[in-house]
Amino acid sequence: MRSIMLIIFTFITGIIILATLGPLIGFALTLAILYYGIRGFFLADTALERIGFGIVALIGLSLSLSNSPAIIGLGAVILLYYTMKAWKKPKVEADPYDWQM
Repeated sequence: MRSIMLIIFTFITGIIILATLGPLIGFALTLAILYYGIRGFFLADTALERIGFGIVALIGLSLSLSNSPAIIGLGAVILLYYTMKAWKKPKVEADPYDWQM
């Protein structure tokens, strides 16, 4: 029964991941833009560079917030990871005489 439930749960999370694959890719790209803007902001020497990189960081932040379905996809990826981890865990069968001394 446990294996059937794990198979069904893995199938459902796999479908969710495939459905949100586009937003996940967009989310990764916009997080890269956000990282580039923040990193450039901290490494900038002049105020004009800081303003420019600050604008790039704000654009990256607004684009990443618009990919809200990607958060559902990230949750599905995490659930799939823990499901596969539980699948590979060996079954521990209790000793029927464990309660006796």
